[in-house]
Amino acid sequence: MIKWHNISVSEAEEMLYDSQMLVLDMRDFRSYLADHHPRALHLTSDNLRAILKHTARSVPVLIYCYHGHRSQDMAQLFSDFGFTSCYSLDGGYEAWCPDIRHPDNELSKELRQWMLEHNFMPANLDERGDNNETALMHACRAGLYPFARELVLAGAGIDLVNKDGNNALWMACQSGNEDIVNLLLNNDIDMDQQNDHGATALIYAASAGNLALTAMLIEAGADTTLTTLDDFSALDVAANAKTLRMLQYCMMPDQRYVA
Repeated sequence: MIKWHNISVSEAEEMLYDSQMLVLDMRDFRSYLADHHPRALHLTSDNLRAILKHTARSVPVLIYCYHGHRSQDMAQLFSDFGFTSCYSLDGGYEAWCPDIRHPDNELSKELRQWMLEHNFMPANLDERGDNNETALMHACRAGLYPFARELVLAGAGIDLVNKDGNNALWMACQSGNEDIVNLLLNNDIDMDQQNDHGATALIYAASAGNLALTAMLIEAGADTTLTTLDDFSALDVAANAKTLRMLQYCMMPDQRYVA
């Protein structure tokens, strides 16, 4: 049985000396347009069939996604179709081309100290730590509104995701801090970001039974129809009657929820 291989960034760089290496970027089109490896072809559901059909099976294929999870399944698919050299990039594009973002303004002494205590360098707001998370994600999960606000105002990347595909809004919902959620929404965070399981911040808030956060997200325009990979929507996972009732009413255009 032909198998694919998970490779590191350094191994990928060495392999790119092979001029025949086919590099495939399976992130969304907006991310691909914003930045991608110069050798990469954007892989979509529209061109997948053609690539599988018309590419010689001997051509080595290197596939990357955001953080190295979904590319493994795609590498397996190419292997199943008979490609003899298939590779998934460990850590994905974010490991290959890490974000470096200097603060737009001087950080407070308190924030710098907190970042250092949590192994983040204040000179790079988007430095990655455990689980590929940033200082902003940590501050949001901890419910530290002053630090989260300062990081956002200093230019921290608001739509970055961790190794599970969650952005800072997910962490803010975990903390239950309404001020942080409001901060992120007011700064145009992607409220419909789906993680590796397809779950959104709204699905999380509903499953946690947090009526206030669920209401905030819906009022901000969160998509109530998105589902997880197991086909569960926010409505399906609502943890209590009030949250369920509100979601039901919000999906009926002629009715409004009254708290």
